[in-house]
Amino acid sequence: MNAKSIIGSIVLFLVLATVPVAEVFGKEPAERPSEQAPLAGSATIVNVAAHYLDNVFEATLASLELIALTPEAKQGKWQGIKEYLGRLESRLPGTYFFVLPDGNYYSLAMDYTNLNLADRPYFKSLFAGNAVRGFPIYSRSSGKKAALVAAPILVAGKVTGALGASVYLDELHARLNRTFSLPGNYTWFVLDSEGNTTLDRDRDFIFMNALIQGSPSLQEAVSKALRSDAGQVSYDLGGLRHAHYQKLSGLDWWIFLAQIQFSDVQATEQHTLSLDRFVPQLEKRLKAIDESLTASIEDNPVTAKKEADIRALLAEILKRNLDVITASFVDVEGVLRYIAPSDYRNAENTDISEQGHVMAMLKNPMPLLSGAFTAVEGFTAVSVARPLYNDDNVFIGLISLLVRPELLFESLLRKSMIPEDYELWVMQTDGLIVYDQNEEERGLMLFSDPLYADHESLLGLGREIVSAQSGRGNYIFAAPITGEKAIKTALWQTAALHDREWRVVLAYRPYE
Repeated sequence: MNAKSIIGSIVLFLVLATVPVAEVFGKEPAERPSEQAPLAGSATIVNVAAHYLDNVFEATLASLELIALTPEAKQGKWQGIKEYLGRLESRLPGTYFFVLPDGNYYSLAMDYTNLNLADRPYFKSLFAGNAVRGFPIYSRSSGKKAALVAAPILVAGKVTGALGASVYLDELHARLNRTFSLPGNYTWFVLDSEGNTTLDRDRDFIFMNALIQGSPSLQEAVSKALRSDAGQVSYDLGGLRHAHYQKLSGLDWWIFLAQIQFSDVQATEQHTLSLDRFVPQLEKRLKAIDESLTASIEDNPVTAKKEADIRALLAEILKRNLDVITASFVDVEGVLRYIAPSDYRNAENTDISEQGHVMAMLKNPMPLLSGAFTAVEGFTAVSVARPLYNDDNVFIGLISLLVRPELLFESLLRKSMIPEDYELWVMQTDGLIVYDQNEEERGLMLFSDPLYADHESLLGLGREIVSAQSGRGNYIFAAPITGEKAIKTALWQTAALHDREWRVVLAYRPYE
């Protein structure tokens, strides 16, 4: 059997590994137990789920190790390696790559990336010949959370490269939720040996740390569980929870299945999106980013234009705030001199003096929140920026923090149960749609884009929205597929930072 056939067989095994779990949980939604019904065989379910996850990661690693034995891998021929990795990606979503000893790498999405992995914590061990199993990865640029598996390529006993797969945890979380079909009074989660949540029924908890951020009783329960291979624990987290747990055999991960005893308040609580709650939360996040920038500048004084000082400042900013995609220093000529993280260093020394927020800052050095724009890093962003002065109080440029609006808004939306027939969108006062739950409408200009040209009532309401900080109005909505028209009601409020205002709009059909 040739190498490509072997890899195909491994990938097929990876897909079939879901079957036992489906057989254990396998009821269609209409047949699920009631919300408070006990789930039989919790220990068995945890055991099967642990084997399932082991199979996912061990099969992926085994596939990478097989590819590492091929002539294409040993000769470092990317096009040949790419074909093999493509087969894996089609079965399990992730970032698949081939990395060289100097840290430069190729990926399926970009081919040669012009980026470097040499500063990653796992890199030295990988190039010392050790496989990587389940290392947590967070991409600031995409917002993707992943777990890395990687295999070295050995030629005559020397590591000449490595193959890796950053398995997307959000997609794996969704696959497990579909397969498990758990009733509402159960939850599940997976922790690594440090207490980091690598998977959870609620994806917002992924990469939170149960030993640091959990309730005291959860911290105690997790500490006990991580010292053994299997067992039961109880803890309180908004209600008493009883959990079975088991360690995975191939990874230092533990999977937990917990039954929740809801309090009467929780059982009757209605989780609905409210502008009165959402807008203050949004403003709080924006303010936190701005205050974090201020604190970092105060705690990391800059001597003249010393590169080491500025790079240390940028690194500290990223450490303090995960909402920030990139932190950069722009000098008084409008040139982006330094940027963090290092993935984006190929953007350094780019003239961005024509960007609106840079022009505004150089003309009048004051803190600001920019309008939405396309960043040199290649994505739509807004900038939270502050002027930077050296120890002689001389203005030497600005620190610009880029935030991707959709990641910021969606992280807040996921904490609110917004009904399917509700729509939330965010607009600048010039009519630019900063965010819409419909991806195709993000970045469009309400008053000039052809998509809205025939929607007179929407355009009229749009003019009301930009002219008032809050309000209520109606417009005619045409369903995109059927063309059927209906009345929609829109409520809006304003979130602001410095002199920038965003209109946060919630729309719904009032007569349905």
